[in-house]
Amino acid sequence: MLNICGGELRAQTGLTFEQMQEKLKPFFADELIDDVKEQLPKGTQYRIWGWDVGDFSGDGVPDLVLSVRQANDKGKTVQVYLFADIDGYLTRVGKFAYTFLELPIEVGVFIKENGCFVLQKYQDFEWSITGYRLDNGSLTVLDSFKTERVKSMTHEAYYNFQGLSGYERYRDTKTNDELFFADFLCVPCYPRGSYVYKGFSAETQSNQAKFITKGAYYWTGKEDLSYTVRSVYNEQYLYFLVRVTDDNVISQTRLDSVYDNVEIWLDMSVSAGNRFVRKKGKTDNVSFRTRAESNIFAFAINPGNFADRKASVKTSALDDLSDAQRAAVQQVKVASSLWDKGYVVKIRIPFQLLGYTGVPVESGKITEYGCTVIVRDIDNEFRPEEETLLATSKFENANPGSYGALMFVPNGLVYGEARNIYVEQVGERLKEIGL
Repeated sequence: MLNICGGELRAQTGLTFEQMQEKLKPFFADELIDDVKEQLPKGTQYRIWGWDVGDFSGDGVPDLVLSVRQANDKGKTVQVYLFADIDGYLTRVGKFAYTFLELPIEVGVFIKENGCFVLQKYQDFEWSITGYRLDNGSLTVLDSFKTERVKSMTHEAYYNFQGLSGYERYRDTKTNDELFFADFLCVPCYPRGSYVYKGFSAETQSNQAKFITKGAYYWTGKEDLSYTVRSVYNEQYLYFLVRVTDDNVISQTRLDSVYDNVEIWLDMSVSAGNRFVRKKGKTDNVSFRTRAESNIFAFAINPGNFADRKASVKTSALDDLSDAQRAAVQQVKVASSLWDKGYVVKIRIPFQLLGYTGVPVESGKITEYGCTVIVRDIDNEFRPEEETLLATSKFENANPGSYGALMFVPNGLVYGEARNIYVEQVGERLKEIGL
């Protein structure tokens, strides 16, 4: 249900609450509508420019979203209010300010598929959609979609903060032909020791057929092969933990035998804030990074046999390594162990090997690098051709534009957004008891 214009809403006027009240009666009892009125601005006139009814809390009960423009607001701002049915009351669980260009109706609201979405126009050919969901007392940001004009192209970027997936697409604006497309998973990389609160995702899961780069015919599902990836960092090292679900773990038995293993590929180049494109000279012209040129590193991890033969790693790089980088190779450490559904590998990588003197993260900003994790699954060592390669992107090792994403998250930030809806009540209670 999409009611950005509120049914009979007249352009450049908006609805009064009394008009809105009539539209809400088919969905809510009068007492619930009164709940909404009590939580909207008081002592000032306002108009409602967008609204929708649906379920963004997943409890099967209708919720409400409104976009409200106050008469005394001198700027170009609307307030988006999210209301959910909690214990029989329509309670405000979110309030966000959005700006518009010319008309308040340029900020649209709608509810679908258990999400509440806000569409915002920044300028001609540039707009975004942000999704919210209420889950166990936390209002989380589901995903973000943005589109913009880049020269003669249209650029789309989508990031899902709960599923940790994303894609980037460039089209020819005139013909709509697709010029570039990258489909991938995102691995958040937090400071070591950080606690990631409920509502945020810190573990990336690869279990989709679209990311099988070889042997899809032999893959029978998640129990046959799937895995999760976690990553953290400190000032010196980058860490990965890969937990593999594999119904038949095959270890190396001889030098020429095939075996299950894990590879991690890193593209440590960042180009003008977008790792998929590069600028040409001093102009604003761009080209796509579809050919490996520098700063590509690969780590092939042999898990060993989980007994007398320990895990080992082979490190390679596209560039010639400096003396300091060659020395740092010796600091790469790996370990492995079995678990009841497969095996686990861990790796420690020094930033010095990757060409950095310390962690390459900026304060107050999430930095994205290219990263793809690949797990090779062998179910029969005597049939090496029957192997499956499952990655975290539609991966081609010589094409950095096909790599997945590694998101370095600085202290004080998280990948995504979440807000506990009871924060204000808790604060008021603390004040009452003198804390």
